Amino acid sequence: MRLHIHHITRYYYDDSVFLEPHYLNFYPQHRSYLQVEAFDLKVDPISDGLFPLLNIENSLQYQCWFNKTVKHLEINASIKVHSTQFNPFGFFIDMNALEMNSQEHFGYLSIKQSISSEMQAMLLPYRSLPPNELLTPVNEILQLINQHWDHTVRYAEDIHEPSDCFQRKNGSCRDLSWMMITMLRSLGIPARFVSGYAFNPELGEGHELHAWVEFIAPGAGWVGVDPSAGIFTNEAYIPVAASKDPKKTLPVYGSYRGSVSSRLETEVKIIEL
Repeated sequence: MRLHIHHITRYYYDDSVFLEPHYLNFYPQHRSYLQVEAFDLKVDPISDGLFPLLNIENSLQYQCWFNKTVKHLEINASIKVHSTQFNPFGFFIDMNALEMNSQEHFGYLSIKQSISSEMQAMLLPYRSLPPNELLTPVNEILQLINQHWDHTVRYAEDIHEPSDCFQRKNGSCRDLSWMMITMLRSLGIPARFVSGYAFNPELGEGHELHAWVEFIAPGAGWVGVDPSAGIFTNEAYIPVAASKDPKKTLPVYGSYRGSVSSRLETEVKIIEL
């Protein structure tokens, strides 16, 4: 399928502010099933610099900066992609090709806050499984989250702590993904946070911006799963940023000088061509 993604992000400030360098995540990541046919990025006011860079986690970002104060910031991204059919189960686990161990996890096993006793109890049955049965805990945890946690749409930028999400029994795609990442990491499975777009017309508007999880499968590399939907990700998922830190996957992140308040507005439309 061919998709046209139109993504507008607007920030309004109560008074003039000086923006520190901002980082823009809009260009789709490389995947075997995905081809970018057209990409256009406009910034208003016109920035003094807009530099494409490949960050340490191999995501293409744009570094944007200004030499003047502004009262608003608008980023308008137009993206056309061609996505071909993809079998998310077309791999096998190869323990002879183990890609990282506990000493070389590069942060993909890091847990910033201790997990609750209730979460530990839920994960206990999976701690004794041999490494070659990796898909068993991943798939069962994926289904448990999908069946017992409600998926809610929440536009705030913050992410609930995994233990809070566990207790709430509900969360946005970001909350559920971050909780699942923490669960996988606690089992010694390297995992990272992915943000981008998901094309599912049946869900209606408001679900286009999405977040999911990727875990390392020895011999197969990063494999995507979506706890919100309870599935392994397929050609309907267009990843834009992937990181061990969810904050680094926001479409726009940066800071500004001043104590004034700001307001965020976002519009995303995905049209099948």
